[in-house]
Amino acid sequence: MEKSLMEREKIILDFSDKCYVFSEEIKPQVKPFVVYEEINFTEIFNNNNPVNVEIGIGNGEFITHYAELNSDENYLGFEVVKKVIRKAISRVERKGLENVRLIHFDAKFFVNLFPNNSVRRFYINFPDPWPKKKHHKRRLLKPEFLNLMSEKLVDDGELFIATDHVGYKEEIVTNLITSGKFKSVFDSWYINELRDYYPTKYYRKFASKTGVYFFHLKNEK
Repeated sequence: MEKSLMEREKIILDFSDKCYVFSEEIKPQVKPFVVYEEINFTEIFNNNNPVNVEIGIGNGEFITHYAELNSDENYLGFEVVKKVIRKAISRVERKGLENVRLIHFDAKFFVNLFPNNSVRRFYINFPDPWPKKKHHKRRLLKPEFLNLMSEKLVDDGELFIATDHVGYKEEIVTNLITSGKFKSVFDSWYINELRDYYPTKYYRKFASKTGVYFFHLKNEK
């Protein structure tokens, strides 16, 4: 008997002997017209600690820094460039961090599968600005995705964004206003200096010279 189109299937993420899952393990499980089960964070981390998510982890400096500082919290990171995520994996393994899991796949697919009210913080550092106008539609931080993150965040959850692209900064502000789901902790939507921000390689090499726009937002469901 054929499965119903609405029957839920489970995406298997095998972290049993490693901190990462590559896309080769995920892609064969992703099929059209399938509804998937929610991600179970307890299964992924083997505990019920708060979950923080970084989208676009790069070489892993940021996520490992905060995971090391907060061993009683979990950190889930996404990156689509395999060469880059390998560096993050090496960093996590060298530090022996048990509270980090890394996924080599499009974060948007998995954020849709997160349970509502399950994430403490989202971090998005220097998302691709897709600078050509014809590519702006590919930018991550559209109102629909902001609304989705709001659903997944706990009631007092936080969203951190950093960008060094003026045009993207302006679009983010517009989209935050359109979404209406977040409130800035600052007097304005963003500030240009954040004392406790961890200076990643990208920040040190490029962004600190051109200026950075830091967003720190509280969820307002």
